[in-house]
Amino acid sequence: MGIGPQQCLIPGSDAALRPTVELPFIQVGRSSIGAANVPCLSFHPAKQSEVPRNYVSELEAQVKQLTKELKEIENLKEHDSASGRRESMAMSTPTGSSIAESDPRDLVKSMGLVMLESTTQPRFIGTSSGITFAKMVLAAIKCDVSATASGGNDTTFQNTGPRALAVASSLPPRHAAQHITEVYFQYRTPHVPILERKQIEEAMDNAYRSVQGQGTVAGQRNVERDLFTCYMIFAIGLCGFTTAEGVRPSQSEGCFHAAVHYIDKALTYARSDLETVSAVLLLAQYVALCPSMGNLWQLTGIALRLCVDIGLHWETDAVLAMDQNLLDERRRLFWATYSFDRQLAITLGRPFGIADQSINVQYPNPYYSSVADQSSDLDEIGINHKRVANHLVSLYRLESEVKHVLYHQLQGTTLAYPRANYALWIRDIQPRLREWHDAIPPLNKTHPQSLFACQSWWDATWCNTLLLLHRPNPLVTHPTTESFRVCYDTSCKAIESIKALQREQKICVTWRWVHHLFLAGITLMYTLWHSHEVRVKTSVMDVMHAVQSCNITLTALAERFGGAVGCRDAFEKLSTATLRWLLEKGSESAQQEQSTFDHHLASIQEELRIEARTLTGWDMDTDDQLGLLPTDGFDYAEFLSAAAQWPVSMSNEDFPEGLDNMFNFGTEFT
Repeated sequence: MGIGPQQCLIPGSDAALRPTVELPFIQVGRSSIGAANVPCLSFHPAKQSEVPRNYVSELEAQVKQLTKELKEIENLKEHDSASGRRESMAMSTPTGSSIAESDPRDLVKSMGLVMLESTTQPRFIGTSSGITFAKMVLAAIKCDVSATASGGNDTTFQNTGPRALAVASSLPPRHAAQHITEVYFQYRTPHVPILERKQIEEAMDNAYRSVQGQGTVAGQRNVERDLFTCYMIFAIGLCGFTTAEGVRPSQSEGCFHAAVHYIDKALTYARSDLETVSAVLLLAQYVALCPSMGNLWQLTGIALRLCVDIGLHWETDAVLAMDQNLLDERRRLFWATYSFDRQLAITLGRPFGIADQSINVQYPNPYYSSVADQSSDLDEIGINHKRVANHLVSLYRLESEVKHVLYHQLQGTTLAYPRANYALWIRDIQPRLREWHDAIPPLNKTHPQSLFACQSWWDATWCNTLLLLHRPNPLVTHPTTESFRVCYDTSCKAIESIKALQREQKICVTWRWVHHLFLAGITLMYTLWHSHEVRVKTSVMDVMHAVQSCNITLTALAERFGGAVGCRDAFEKLSTATLRWLLEKGSESAQQEQSTFDHHLASIQEELRIEARTLTGWDMDTDDQLGLLPTDGFDYAEFLSAAAQWPVSMSNEDFPEGLDNMFNFGTEFT
């Protein structure tokens, strides 16, 4: 330390700074003060002000201190977050909703917040991940949950896309709620019931009493859970109501957004795991009708994982000794989950979530009901509805067997995984399929408004199963003459049945029927080009009629589902070339026309390949003429699956006049 005159300069700025007054100073560390306790200042040309000489060291010290404090805050926040999750799961009564703070995009980030100590609390994924089950489900929902955090009457949605997001709806009038529930059971079911009417009625009673300030019904019922159930039933029941201008989504999506507000409470504070399974299945049911609102594959996988976790897939003696109500509910929920899994896997050509050999569950008893005071008419309708549901599950099991034998890819046969004997199996599966068809429950015993009372629906479902069995597949790439004839006749019948369903407005899961219709159309074209026997026994006028019906129906479905546009355009080009070839009289002309057809087919495949690569990244083999008829269904399924996620352009028109009069409410529930 020394005393003497020295110039005060900012380091690194000798040429830029003017000298200050020379004063004797005492140097302490890196700071300097004058002898008269006056700081030594320098002029900074960029700041146009005088600054102390040691300002750099002061800034470095502040940065170091702030960095230390930030690290302490992050450690404290991580510890509090883990503790808060455990405490919230142990609470018996919810005190507030955390849905506004939950962001599905934080799912991957949350994987890093692994707790050191394990937790035995339910609703956690794994024993120590710290990821709540509710957050996992929210990750499969495409909905701005933060926008609905303020409650069912929230109107904070913004117009952020080609169409405005629907506002969260309030509960409809009670008479309208009863009618929507009826629509749900007759039109919007996944063909295996998730909830019984009694469960929905109890949920509605509790929800309306709580909203009207009359308290809750007897028993420890969760109001948020009942509100979630009601809003999901309304969202599913209202889905697909149309006007002359198009689909009216506001009320359906509004109820869905209102239900999303209660997901956290419905899943976290469910009284049993069965309630959790039913909640996930309701979400899957809605997303099946509106693919742009979530990931159906992920929701179905979550529901199936829950079923396996709680043992719904296998019935032991202890399970069979359970209360009849509980046993019936377990069976109903498992087969509903199974149906979702099979519809996705068979339609999109994906692996099963659970093998049939791992399932030992009986069907729900159609003659058992937890409601003892129903009238005889309602009893008969309810019994028939359950019989139909069981009958459809048996068809899904037969289709699963067909897919396993014909479409299951094996690297090589071993003693543990042998290949089925096709010659023996095909003679065994055909009579069992005919037996199923002959055992379809009588349509006159079904509710007149039910989808099960529509003969076209049964015909289309049956035709799709026959095409799955007889069309080209990885095991049988060249069908027999009999299979060619079955494929042609079944394709024509399937086209007419789906056309009738479209006219009667009985098509709910649009993307599935687009898939079935398009495959029926190109299977029809395939049989005409590759089977001489089919061409000899077929009238050109019949082919033209079938082609026209397929084109018209695809065009109509394209107005509801954007993914059908590419299917329609491809089928139009393919059918035009086929009809032109059939109308040629001479064999020489036919050979020339075949080369023209091959050229058209190559161009169609190239267009589909480019579009598919843009959507999904997979490449179609343009050298294979069967490229349009995928043998394993996976390539086309990925293309269709990506298209199914496109948001459908829909209008915000009001209900049709008849529905307005029936419901007695306007554009918004009051």
